[in-house]
Amino acid sequence: MENVKPFLEFRNVSKIYPTGVRALEGVNLSFREGEFVFLFGPTGAGKTTLLKLINREERPTKGEVWLSGCRISHLEERYVPLLRQNLGVIFQDLRLVPEWTVFENLLVPLEVLRVKRSKAFQMVKEMLRFLQLEKKGLHRVEWLSGGEKQKLSVGRALIHRPELVLADEPTKNLDEESAQAVVGILSEFAQETKATVIVATHDQELLRIFPGRVVTLERGKVRAS
Repeated sequence: MENVKPFLEFRNVSKIYPTGVRALEGVNLSFREGEFVFLFGPTGAGKTTLLKLINREERPTKGEVWLSGCRISHLEERYVPLLRQNLGVIFQDLRLVPEWTVFENLLVPLEVLRVKRSKAFQMVKEMLRFLQLEKKGLHRVEWLSGGEKQKLSVGRALIHRPELVLADEPTKNLDEESAQAVVGILSEFAQETKATVIVATHDQELLRIFPGRVVTLERGKVRAS
């Protein structure tokens, strides 16, 4: 059978910060197109660093990161914005604008991408339905519950239908029901769009509930994949 090239690949990647902290060490890892993957490990395992290397917030100290046949670890800075247009990133700090409405927070990423306004409005309405936040569209973000804010953060990352989604501890500080709702949205998006979704988590319960490949990191090394 013909070998299929990985969609995303880490080739002998190490990351050592100026402080001397070894965040990743000799990581060899590949992801297929359309995979739903849990990046599992305790705090300090290297999960966030691995995601930052994909988003080009960081560069590896050693090794290469490839995405869709492009060596993104060595990509010129002027091309990084183009790389990020095809990514959906869910940050731990949410990065929502609290004084804006839910609708506005979803609309702005599309305006940045210069999506035609009529189409952008339709895309926002569809995302509100997908998130089950239709009745909250005109609410200011600061009025939302923690679970609703996290859903909105997920929606912002998915609104432009990226081919790769990176979620860094998206259920942190959420109760069990809200956590499952958030991961359920990501899982459903992956199934509907065939996007590759990587969810960094330390929550073993999510691994039990949702189907997906599990990559275990421990002290910067891949222990199971």
